[in-house]
Amino acid sequence: MRLAAVTGAILSLTACATTTEVFVQEPLPLPDRPTVPTVSADDLQCLSDEAYEALAVRDQIRVEHIRRLEAVILSTHVPSE
Repeated sequence: MRLAAVTGAILSLTACATTTEVFVQEPLPLPDRPTVPTVSADDLQCLSDEAYEALAVRDQIRVEHIRRLEAVILSTHVPSE
């Protein structure tokens, strides 16, 4: 009988001690994309083929990185129903 009372007391104390934490994700603001200057073909003629390709690859990597960051930000937005 005493064991049942102690067990009941322990269970009731642990039930009171449990808490539920709720995390609310606030939507992150999506910043405007930066305005980048355009470069004319005439300005690029002085570049070697290797330099031109490196520049094109760099720009493509930058664009893909921006898209990934935008996807992360937009994943914090709850779609409207």
